[in-house]
Amino acid sequence: MPNESGMDYQALKRDFEENGYCVARAVFPREEMAELEAEFDRVAELCGPANDSGIISTRNVHQYSARWMRLFLDDRLLDLAEQLIGPDIVLNHTTLFQKERTDAVGPFRMHQDWSYLPTVGDTMIGAMVHVSDATEEMGCLRVYPGSHKDGRIEDSSANDEAFHARFPFEKATPIEAHSGDIIFFHYFTVHGSVSNQSERPRKVVFVRMFSGTDRKEDPHRFMENLALRGWNHHATPATTTQAVPRPASG
Repeated sequence: MPNESGMDYQALKRDFEENGYCVARAVFPREEMAELEAEFDRVAELCGPANDSGIISTRNVHQYSARWMRLFLDDRLLDLAEQLIGPDIVLNHTTLFQKERTDAVGPFRMHQDWSYLPTVGDTMIGAMVHVSDATEEMGCLRVYPGSHKDGRIEDSSANDEAFHARFPFEKATPIEAHSGDIIFFHYFTVHGSVSNQSERPRKVVFVRMFSGTDRKEDPHRFMENLALRGWNHHATPATTTQAVPRPASG
């Protein structure tokens, strides 16, 4: 049944459990997204120009913008995440992606995410916050529904040719979205996206979260380790110390 906001949490959780993803529509209103987009554009300008695949990206948007930090702590986001991974929610990292028009085939070939950031309990999920609309022409997310049930597939990174032959782009399900929508998916779910063929940039911020009762297999592998809600049960004095790489000399 829908809650006070009109969001049907039970239906979203069923979709997530059955398909490995769910789509929460109109979580944030257009006027609020306009404010967030202005901050997004400011970050993207600092990080541009786009690469050969038409992508401008950077990690940890909250290190640039306090407004985005407030969104990552927003109950509207965390109430949804709690339905999927429980009341203790830890941030692994966030990523800004701006996808501009290009003739490149596709910047994100089909893959699973678990091999990039595995957790012991496999609770890692992604929340794709749509800053702009995302249509098929703009290179929206594509998924293989139910693929999360296969668990950890070996050699399932974006660089594994046999995996791409098994999961081609054209057989994946495109998920179009509007500004203010959030797509949640499990890190076992096979996904990817083709390049942007429109004149409008596709803008998303990706939030990686896992249960506070879970832990990273490698606690020092790119992780913010921020408790967004509840408790981080595996935080230690060692994991709370982050080393900043020195810039290359010469």
